[in-house]
Amino acid sequence: MKPATLDFSVLERLGLSRLPVGVKFLPYRPQGVARLDRGLNFCQMFVAAQEGPAFYVERADFRCVEPMILGMEDLDPVPLSGLVGELDGLYEELRANQKAYYVIPRLLRGTVKCVVFASLRHLSFDPDVLLLVADNTDQARTVMRATVYSTGEAWTAKGTPILACAWLYVYPYLSGEVNYMVSGMSMGMQALEVLPQGLMIIAIPWQKLPMVLCNLTKMDWHPLSENITGEEHKERFAALLKEIEQKIDE
Repeated sequence: MKPATLDFSVLERLGLSRLPVGVKFLPYRPQGVARLDRGLNFCQMFVAAQEGPAFYVERADFRCVEPMILGMEDLDPVPLSGLVGELDGLYEELRANQKAYYVIPRLLRGTVKCVVFASLRHLSFDPDVLLLVADNTDQARTVMRATVYSTGEAWTAKGTPILACAWLYVYPYLSGEVNYMVSGMSMGMQALEVLPQGLMIIAIPWQKLPMVLCNLTKMDWHPLSENITGEEHKERFAALLKEIEQKIDE
């Protein structure tokens, strides 16, 4: 892996109680990073990285269908049949569960051998995806505003009731789009008690990460619209519109 070129120090200002985690997809085993000493589900691994040193995982370390998502093995007709979702009551019929596998993003066969996880404390590389867990709306709003501060784009959230890992890790990596979800919305993460419910998990891909870090550095984290609220906000906004109207008419 190449050493990090990005400065992540601005993220410390967010005051997150859980460390941001960088994820790297590799076609080889990394040097200088230990392999995880236990098997986990893919969605549990970024939490493990928050709580300990950097590590990598490979095919044998996964405990769910993640190897199919990562292109580490051929597609398995058992889960892809959709019968799991029907029998478990997650979907009305197998066809609905089956349809989900046509839209869930996955990597090409054989392109990834290992996945590296490192918290901000141990991050020594530029990640393919950076995961942040916001404790509250103020933190989440600041990060999400930074994702569009300099472009004016709209943000979106994509996911399914199953396979949150595909939407948190693979979708941002392939699409170049920031994605987010609320903990507890995905059944797998909820069943495994990966995080308390109601936290926003934000996944920032490598394509957008330099811009987001730059925007966090230069933008005002607490603009007037955040600090002046209620009736006072209405009065200030009305005065601002009048000022703009006068400027246009000059």
